[in-house]
Amino acid sequence: MKVRNTWSNIKIIKTRAKRGEGTSAPSPEEIKVYEKFFKIAIGNKKNTRTLVLGATPELRDLAIKHGSETIGVDSSPKLLSLLTNVMHYKDSKKNVSVLGNWLEMHKSLELNSFDVVMGDASFNNVPVKKWRDLFRIVNRLLKKDGYLITRHIIYDYPLKKIRSCEEFVKEFKRKKCTILGLVLKFGMYTKFAKRQYNQKTKVFDWSFLAEVEEPVGKMLSGKAKADFINIVTHAKSMISYMSSEKHFKSKIKDYFLIKDTNRIKKVHHSDILPIYFLKVKK
Repeated sequence: MKVRNTWSNIKIIKTRAKRGEGTSAPSPEEIKVYEKFFKIAIGNKKNTRTLVLGATPELRDLAIKHGSETIGVDSSPKLLSLLTNVMHYKDSKKNVSVLGNWLEMHKSLELNSFDVVMGDASFNNVPVKKWRDLFRIVNRLLKKDGYLITRHIIYDYPLKKIRSCEEFVKEFKRKKCTILGLVLKFGMYTKFAKRQYNQKTKVFDWSFLAEVEEPVGKMLSGKAKADFINIVTHAKSMISYMSSEKHFKSKIKDYFLIKDTNRIKKVHHSDILPIYFLKVKK
């Protein structure tokens, strides 16, 4: 999700810094998939280098845990600082933070120098017309045997069926949907989709969440309600760039081979937020 110039709002930034279950952060099950792919990517290599698109602490910690020099690149100094502060390995010498634009980072980072690049819905933060540019830049930064690992929101529109927020809340209470899944699916698969999604630019505007925050909050209680409000606090200020999986793959093919796509059955948002394991083409 891309934010609308709200990273100066410390309240919003702090909601992003909350991690763990019930947040927008990768779940423990998803981190296990990232780790499986990461270990395949580095193999028996020594002195590896990892680039993280964004400040995602779980991904930076994962790479450092496996001894990799890790550079996190983000355009928000406040977000970069806060998310670095919640890292387990925040004081590691292998932990490097860089303030920068992903579409410009090839001008300052060494080309052909990274073994792995990781992201968490990073391409959903970039206009669709720039996806190929970012794939090309990541390709140039990776070594000839490098890999890209990323979660990515996929979206098939027009919808075959319009559902209600109440249906998704019932699924959540039956443990068939996560809090993150609630937030995503409230927009993507309900009456709001037609209003909020621009088919031409493939932009989804999450501002509608301000309308459902109170009524849906009343359907939840305790930790679930607190988690929902926490995500909505920052999500309602955001937009995402998303398209069908077929369209996304069409942007990949010139620069990467798709080695695997992982959807975790028991993580009930993974159907629309799979993890891709891509090997660079040189």
